[in-house]
Amino acid sequence: MPVRAALQPDGLYLAGREIPAAELRDAFLQETIARLPATDSIVRIGREDVGKAAADTAPAGIVFHVARCGSTVISQLLRELDAVVYAEPQPVNELLLPPHAWPRDELVAALRSLAAAFARHAAGRYVLKLSSWNTLFCGLLTEAFPHSPWVLSLRDPVEVCVSLLAQPPGWLRAGEAPAQRLYAVVQPQGAPASAEERVARVFGAFCEAAAQLEPSRGRLVPHPALPAAVWDTVAPHFGLAMNEDARRRMARAASNYSKSPVGRVSAYADDSARKRAAASAELRGAIDVFARPALQRLLALHAPTAATAQ
Repeated sequence: MPVRAALQPDGLYLAGREIPAAELRDAFLQETIARLPATDSIVRIGREDVGKAAADTAPAGIVFHVARCGSTVISQLLRELDAVVYAEPQPVNELLLPPHAWPRDELVAALRSLAAAFARHAAGRYVLKLSSWNTLFCGLLTEAFPHSPWVLSLRDPVEVCVSLLAQPPGWLRAGEAPAQRLYAVVQPQGAPASAEERVARVFGAFCEAAAQLEPSRGRLVPHPALPAAVWDTVAPHFGLAMNEDARRRMARAASNYSKSPVGRVSAYADDSARKRAAASAELRGAIDVFARPALQRLLALHAPTAATAQ
């Protein structure tokens, strides 16, 4: 399984580990890697050979999301079906983190070669559930996999932004180099901004990026529609076989907290009301300026099915 990736002048380097696909039960791929330590083996794909991957090595589906919105529920429930799910794989992050080492066409080719490595590991159909900030580069990913359907997991921006402020992910922590490079994509002029404005701008940028995609290839998955949207919308859109037994397994799994460590089960509790109550006036104002208009434009592109995502 590919666990690291690097673009060098002479080609694409992939680090792989012997981790069975059946072990991918953790909420995030990095948790599986930490749980099952193994020795890396390095493979180089010469620059002239990067991108020479068969079409059938593309993912069966791609899950984009806006962070803290139920995307982990989607990925965990899809594991009840006949597909391997790679949840927020670091190699994708390493290829997409700006500044990009290669021109766009070669970066697209590198994503295809990485996907071919995932396909060999999965030995069957697989889904890429990406990191939230990867949504800024969703156009690159859909260009790399033009026949792979996608979904975008959404949640009310107030609830998302409250969570991001309370527990900032590494890619959003001010002062850290990756966060600075990513926020430069969101706000190229680099003007100072409050924490509230930063998270609101990021949410808006996710929606703006997704709005550039071909709507017919995608589906919006609003948080209130979960978990039923996984078996009613996501699985059929990805062409994953469903039956009543699978539906029952998914419904049972949905009652558990999706980010619980392997071997530990805790009940899911909805925190939407608590998050809405915690939102400051400053945050709500920033959302009204920088996030909600972009969300509404995205919803309009996918109307009427996306109406409940507001």
